[in-house]
Amino acid sequence: MIISVEQLVVFLLIVGRIAGIFIQAPIFNSRSFPFLAKTSIAVWSAIVLWFVTPIHQPLPQTFSAFVLAMIFEVVIGFIIGFVCNIIFIAIQSAGEIMDMQMGLSVATALDPVFGSVISVVGRLAFFFALMVFIGANGHHLILSGLHQSFTALPVGKIANISSPNLVVQMISLGSALWATAITVAIPVVLLIFISDFTFGIVSRVAPQVNVFMLGFQVKPSLGIFGLMMLLPFLLKYINHLVEFMAEQLILLASAIK
Repeated sequence: MIISVEQLVVFLLIVGRIAGIFIQAPIFNSRSFPFLAKTSIAVWSAIVLWFVTPIHQPLPQTFSAFVLAMIFEVVIGFIIGFVCNIIFIAIQSAGEIMDMQMGLSVATALDPVFGSVISVVGRLAFFFALMVFIGANGHHLILSGLHQSFTALPVGKIANISSPNLVVQMISLGSALWATAITVAIPVVLLIFISDFTFGIVSRVAPQVNVFMLGFQVKPSLGIFGLMMLLPFLLKYINHLVEFMAEQLILLASAIK
């Protein structure tokens, strides 16, 4: 089989969009995922989509036009990956809010998987969300969103990434991120607030009690207890967030047309 230049351009543009998704999408963006495995999945996915993907005519004819189209494909993939990753950013933020209230914010460590400093409960919440996400076949949903994105935006078409609908959706995703983080963290925060209120009463009644040192011992245990009670509800909530992610992918497809 002879591969023409146009077919090669289409293949490279498909790889560019997949690469953009792999930069941000959960599971695929993990540093613990071997680079060779990522490359193999990206190339294999591009081969599968190569001859069934809608193509916008005309394709880039010059090198500069090809580079511009490749940049836009990577950006579109990055936006899709970010929409998929918003769940995990929210859950991890909720864990860090819990850590701050529990007094464990100083117990941070460099996580080589993320390449950043992550708190203890934030890391625990992230991996719990990751297990639920995989159990709900969320990674299949990401690949399905990749396939549907080519229907909404054919290969080689320059998307209007500055459209008002896309900007509004990104802003709403930012607000949804913080709303989700606060919703997940609020039970533990309220539990620790009640303990702080109780310690305040104790300090007024018995000033000789060192409530500051007592709080260091009680708050982590109380926060872990609250987190354990929260896990069954968090399981259902993460499944709801996976459905929310699917809805946002559909809205994104209509916004970038």
